[in-house]
Parts: sequence; structure tokens; C-alpha cells
Amino acid sequence: MLYIAARDIGNYKDNTERLKEILIKSDLILVESFREATTLFKTLNINIEKGKLIEFSEHTKSKDIYEIIEKILNCETATLISDCGTPVLEDPGKILLEYCYSNNIKVSPIPGVSSITAAIMCLPFNFKEFYYAGLLSRDDKERERKLIHLKKLNIPIIILDTPYRMNKVLNAIKKVYSKNKIVGLCLDLTTDKEEIIIDEIGNICDRFNKSESKNKREFVVVVS
Repeated sequence: MLYIAARDIGNYKDNTERLKEILIKSDLILVESFREATTLFKTLNINIEKGKLIEFSEHTKSKDIYEIIEKILNCETATLISDCGTPVLEDPGKILLEYCYSNNIKVSPIPGVSSITAAIMCLPFNFKEFYYAGLLSRDDKERERKLIHLKKLNIPIIILDTPYRMNKVLNAIKKVYSKNKIVGLCLDLTTDKEEIIIDEIGNICDRFNKSESKNKREFVVVVS
């Protein structure tokens, strides 16, 4: 059995009792990074043997996944967690799931926090239909090409990226859509520094372009 377990996105109080129970009973825990996982365990006040942990991230090679699958097959309970929020969306979890299903390993979710649903909950846009674009390309031209395509959809677009690329993403949206396009920018959701801004993208860019060195914040941007 492999559990896909969601964890907090910045507020440790959002971790569920079920997550805690599953981590305690797991024979094997796949973690995106040892440091973040260890911090989580300490916060939950649970003692997890280091030997139960296997690093599973974007750097994991295909040949290593075979070894991980063998270990999952030979244990009763395995769990996948990410550094933040819900696994699989922006990590190599998809590849792991493909291997699990092809090897008849049962998969079960431990639902919890997601920055995507957290953003949707707080923004006054029509989310009957929306498009999750996730992380855009690191290349400026590719990013703009993707946004040009997304603009044609005429539904809310949800975009994530790493904190240090926030300004590049915001300025690309302004360039492709227009400075008057209304967007929702959700910063550091669930934390004490949480901030939700609903404004024209031009105004948002003006604010954050003035303080680029201070803009290392977790963010979700939704183009209305």
C-alpha cells in the first residue's frame, strides 16, 4: 500500500491527525528532502527512524525508482510526502504512481492542504471552470508563448512558481494580457505573513518591481 499524503503549506497546525497516524504506522516514507521531513516530524512530535526515509525528488533517477518499488512491494505501508502541500502536482510523483499501478500496488490518498484550493477559496473569480498551469517554463520566451496560449482559454488560470521567479511571472502576465488585467496574488498562504491582493496586474507589478530583492515569498497567482 502506498499513501499519497498532503501536509501543510506553511502552518503546521493544518496537518491532520490522519497524516500523523499514517506516518507513524509507515514502514517506508518517501520524502522530497530529509531536512523538511525531519522538521515536520519534530513539529508533529513523532519519532521516525531515519532508516525508514528515502529521498524521492526531481533528482531521483529512473533506475532508483525500480529499487524504491521493490521496497514498497516488500513492506506493508509506504507513504509519499512532499516538502509542502499535496504531492504529485509538481514533483515526480506521477512517475512513481505509474510504476505502482503497473505493479499492482494499491494507492490511497490522505487529503489535506493545497495552495491551489486555498487560493480558490479566497478569490472572487468564477471557478466553475479553471485551468491549472502549474510551473511555467524558466525560459522567458517559452513562458510568454505559454501565456499567449493560456490567454485564449478565457477561464481563470492558476500559476505557481518558485519565490525567486515571482517578478518574472508577474511581468510576463502583464506583457501578454495587459496592465489592466485583474489577477489574484496569494502570498504565504496560511502563515502569519499571508497576503491576498486582488488588483490590476500593472499595479501589482509596480509594487513588487520596486522591492525585487525582498520578494522571496511563496505565491500563487490567478489570472481572472
